[in-house]
Amino acid sequence: MSWKKALMKLLKQKRAMVGLEAAIILIAFVIIAGAFSFMVINQGLFATERGKTVVQDSLRQASTPLIVDGSIMLNATNATHINAVVIPLRAYGVKYVALGKNETAVTLKVAGQAWPNIYDGTNTMEAGNSFDDLLSNVNAGSAILFIQNSNGDDALDSNEKGYLVVHLSSAASARTHIVVEIKPEKAAPLTIDFYVPESLPTGWITVAG
Repeated sequence: MSWKKALMKLLKQKRAMVGLEAAIILIAFVIIAGAFSFMVINQGLFATERGKTVVQDSLRQASTPLIVDGSIMLNATNATHINAVVIPLRAYGVKYVALGKNETAVTLKVAGQAWPNIYDGTNTMEAGNSFDDLLSNVNAGSAILFIQNSNGDDALDSNEKGYLVVHLSSAASARTHIVVEIKPEKAAPLTIDFYVPESLPTGWITVAG
């Protein structure tokens, strides 16, 4: 009878069941930990990518992609007054700068008067055009960006050159303080600040370079 008692005792043991339950619980913890780790890593990668995007946008907004590329020209109608300003521009550090009418603002301040936006968009500059030709296409009190070697769009590419022609609504006299601010979309503005020279020979003259 001893072997029967031994068999019954073995059948009544719960060690195997306890071991199986522990294994199931351990596997469940491993699966949960793996899923949680994947979620944390995924969120970390997403946060890193978003942070990179924010930094790039901040840098773009904190710096201007436009530079003055040459001498600023003034059109003196007589020995004491000017009626137009031409600012040569180039895209700097980027492939292109979007300068469409709805994407850009040009603010003008002449002495004590200021206009929030006089920009009328872009136009192409044909070979042989003079500044007088360009000025004749700009209404008084507005500004147009003429693009040399234009590919036909409203952006100033890095291989193109732009001339912002500002036609004053009224003549500015000598020693007048003039400020032109060009504000592209999602970028810092480019500010051009100068005084009209005291001596004004008639015609186009250089004010700064």
